[in-house]
Amino acid sequence: MFLTMPSILPAKRLPILMSIFACVLAGLCVVSFPAPASAAAANAAAKAVTGYSGLPVPRFVNLKGDTTNGRVGPSLDYPVRYVFNRKGLPVRVVAETPDNVWRKVEDHEGETMWIHQSQLVSSGTVLVLEDGLTLHAQPTGESLARARLQRGVLARIDRCEQGWCQLTVDGFRGWAPQAGLWGVE
Repeated sequence: MFLTMPSILPAKRLPILMSIFACVLAGLCVVSFPAPASAAAANAAAKAVTGYSGLPVPRFVNLKGDTTNGRVGPSLDYPVRYVFNRKGLPVRVVAETPDNVWRKVEDHEGETMWIHQSQLVSSGTVLVLEDGLTLHAQPTGESLARARLQRGVLARIDRCEQGWCQLTVDGFRGWAPQAGLWGVE
């Protein structure tokens, strides 16, 4: 069987297309794309991936209620795998169902399960991962320590910049290293 190129192609493109065709048949094609101009461009490109909701995936959200069921699959017919008893706990959405009803989420320990979208709210709190994480007056390790946070504390996140996040916890406000927190990209 012989493949022919359509006759409507301009003659100057035919050699290029034949080279590409030969390359594909031989399995020798290498495709490269230009690198993003900056880390910000790379981050923007990564965030461009959206789920069925139109929101970025992955992204962080928080548990809406005091009790939330995490299921084995995306339906009420699936058994409950986890029961969360902590309002505001951050989880990472890693997938969405086409009907935009269920979210596959990952918790801070790496466990995945499905949660109904009505049980989730936009991210606003983070979980402290390190025992004794220092809350600083400024976004530097040399600044005045305002508080020490224990592992498992939920903190309200105000903003992040250059690897530091400004948090509010029990009347204390300060900066903590982003690496010690779960719930923020």
